Amino acid sequence: MSREVSAHTGENAGMLKLDSLSRRVAHATWRYGLAIVSVAVALAITSYLERYTTLRTPLFYIAIIISAWFSGMGPGLLAVALSTLALDYYFAPRGQTPAVGDESRPFILLFSLSAIFACWICVQRRRAEKALKNARDELAARVEERTAKLRRVNEELHSEIAESKRMEEKLRERADLLDLTHDTVFVRDMNDVITYWNRGAEELYGWSSKEAIGQSSHILMQTIFPKSLEEINKELLRTGRWEGELIHTKRDQTQVTVASRWSLQHDDQKRPVAILETNNDITERKRVEEALQRHANMLEQTHDAILAWEFPGTIMYWNRGAEQLYGFSREEAFGQLSHDILHTEHPLPTAVFEEILARDGEWTGELTQTTRDGRKIIVESRHVLMREAGDRRLVLEANRDITERKRAEDAIQKAQAELAHVTRVASLGEMTASIAHEVNQPLAAIVTNANACLRWLAHRSPNLDEACQAATRIIKEGNRASEVISRVRGLVKKSDPDKDKLHINDVILEVIALARSEVVRHRVVLQTQLSDGLPLILGDRIQMQQVILNLIINAVEAMSQITDGPRELLVNSARHESNGVLVAVRDSGAGLQSDILDHLFDAFYTTKPDGMGMGLAISRSIIEAHGGKLWASANSPRGAVFQFSLPVPPEKLP
Repeated sequence: MSREVSAHTGENAGMLKLDSLSRRVAHATWRYGLAIVSVAVALAITSYLERYTTLRTPLFYIAIIISAWFSGMGPGLLAVALSTLALDYYFAPRGQTPAVGDESRPFILLFSLSAIFACWICVQRRRAEKALKNARDELAARVEERTAKLRRVNEELHSEIAESKRMEEKLRERADLLDLTHDTVFVRDMNDVITYWNRGAEELYGWSSKEAIGQSSHILMQTIFPKSLEEINKELLRTGRWEGELIHTKRDQTQVTVASRWSLQHDDQKRPVAILETNNDITERKRVEEALQRHANMLEQTHDAILAWEFPGTIMYWNRGAEQLYGFSREEAFGQLSHDILHTEHPLPTAVFEEILARDGEWTGELTQTTRDGRKIIVESRHVLMREAGDRRLVLEANRDITERKRAEDAIQKAQAELAHVTRVASLGEMTASIAHEVNQPLAAIVTNANACLRWLAHRSPNLDEACQAATRIIKEGNRASEVISRVRGLVKKSDPDKDKLHINDVILEVIALARSEVVRHRVVLQTQLSDGLPLILGDRIQMQQVILNLIINAVEAMSQITDGPRELLVNSARHESNGVLVAVRDSGAGLQSDILDHLFDAFYTTKPDGMGMGLAISRSIIEAHGGKLWASANSPRGAVFQFSLPVPPEKLP
């Protein structure tokens, strides 16, 4: 099979060669034939015209030129040779045979040379024209090709321009809607030239739309980038968008910080054509954030525990002081409820605490919390409610560990309680005679009424009514003696302070009943002016009795030496100006000198020969422990006034 294919291929090649050879032979025949025919025609015409003219060469020149022009150098030389022979043979003098040295030879030689030159000139001209034609054709082809290419490029460019215009028009139509927003929106092409500038951009930057369009945005606003523009553009081309913070300079040369969003716009062929940039002014927010950061850095330096949590919600900030105090790291605290992670023991129910915080914006008090290692601590806490946009509320909580201070205060309170107990016992010791008199009076009445009862029953006809009345008086006097003993026992009893809601007038009357005999013994006239409708106070009954009793006894003793005037003691109660309760004890004694007032409440300071100097100091500490104030001043026209005020407890307290 391969041999047959080779044979067939060889046969075809031979046929092609033969065909090419035959074409070359035919072409050569035509070329040289043209030379022969041209010379023959010139010879014939010249022979015919011989009778009319002596010119014999022009037609032969024409034949040579035609042969050389159309057939090339070879046929042209053949035509030269044939024309020379014809001229030499046919047109020599009649009857002469051409011979060398004939007079026509120079003419023939000149003809031959000129004919050859003409042939060469003609061939060169033909070649030049042919080359020129080929060059012209090639140039025309190239021009046509480039014209077609330019036409295609022009069409593509027109198409791109039309597409770009359509895209810009579409973007402009969309951008017209953006004039309704206060945000800054503008469009720029891929060369950073602004093509759209909305009203928000005019308001923020100060340039009108006419002034901004056509400008380079980064040059116009002197943009400061967070990183190189080349990196930003690479990310924009890769992802189609970019977000970040930029610093722009406005028309008035002030700088603004903006949150910038870039969005890449494409045409139908997915080619990037424009960038939509949206900017929001965050200058003020950045200032606030920087201020908060500075404050946060300052909060990190304090030893107090500071935390912030969403109201009501989870912890959002936890400073170093909180880490050190509670033992929980920031990571552990974030997202937790502060009351849960610290097992907070609050003095108020949660609902009441949140109501007070929402109403007043702050709360201050003491909390008991548990650290990570299970240790309970007492903190002095202050909560401040901060309101943010969108009804968001944050609570900044600052806690200071006062555990050791509270222990010291408890120890001091215990010592003060011990001292107050000793003082009460000492005071009661000084009042032994008066107390004995207070007890003896009802006991004597009991004995008298018991004897009367026996007499009424010893009659032959017992008078039961009188006996019953006597028995009733016995019971009354017995209760009276029991009340005196109970009051004395209450003052002598050693117990921890127990605050409860009290009517201050009831406490005053109880003390007056106990001190009545002492007042009578010193011939003092005691009067009371107790206001009705006073609010309840929160306090320890025994301690309040001790303070009032100490003030009354001091007043009685201060008037014991008065011989030239009345001994008057006035105890009154009233509402204090700060919605509290005010109690005053006024005497008509010798009064207080200014140098005494400065040391009156100092411990161990006394004006009595046998006094301890602790009564007033302990009384002031008791009042201050109840949140009140105790002070002394001069009475008019003489004597002294001791007053103390007590606050009213919050309404929400149980």
